[in-house]
Amino acid sequence: MPAPVAYQPVLEALGLSIATDAVAPGSIILVEEVETRFGVSRSVAREALRMLESLGMVAIKRRVGCVVQPRSTWNVADPKVIHWRMSGPARVQELDQLMQLRAGVEPIAARLAAGISPQSGPELTRYAETMRDLAAASLGDSAEFLAADVAFHGVLLSASGNDHFAALGEVVASVLTERNRLGLLEPKPDPRSVVLHLRVAAAITQGHSAFAEASARTLVNVVAAEVLLDRSGETRDR
Repeated sequence: MPAPVAYQPVLEALGLSIATDAVAPGSIILVEEVETRFGVSRSVAREALRMLESLGMVAIKRRVGCVVQPRSTWNVADPKVIHWRMSGPARVQELDQLMQLRAGVEPIAARLAAGISPQSGPELTRYAETMRDLAAASLGDSAEFLAADVAFHGVLLSASGNDHFAALGEVVASVLTERNRLGLLEPKPDPRSVVLHLRVAAAITQGHSAFAEASARTLVNVVAAEVLLDRSGETRDR
């Protein structure tokens, strides 16, 4: 595991404060203030701010400083931004939007995969069976379940043959990871979710495009209902 870079704690703190609106758009962040606040060198402060600029969250302007940018300029698909937004008070809204993205993409990806990549079906089936077995053992909130879930959806998106869908694999992985981190999964997931993963895999294996799409759409809807039970923005007690 690589050692954490020196600017990482600074980046995390500043990114979180911007993503959660603790620092409003239009605010000025000065390098000198970052140095003093975090007790870091100027080079470390500048690197953290450059990283935020690469994410569209600040704009570095000479003789002014770093100007916090509106949400419309952020790279909201970056896993770091997803993490920060999911760590704030609007976490449920963020999760809802990400589930909407999945609902718009994954059913189409399943339909395409069934049409052009039925050979991906056995691999999808293996991941789905792993999830089924772990869920039966009340390990639906385990790291092993998460790994199988991430792998399943990554293969599904890649099997679509659509490069843009495949590129969303990292976004979906972030959604699943954050969902676990916030305690939005139960040790025993909704049985329908487990069955639907298997149905999607079977439909793709058999080349049944319409059934693959319908099953994936139902799957996303079931998962959304499972993890968005609390509309107040607070995670559920486990």
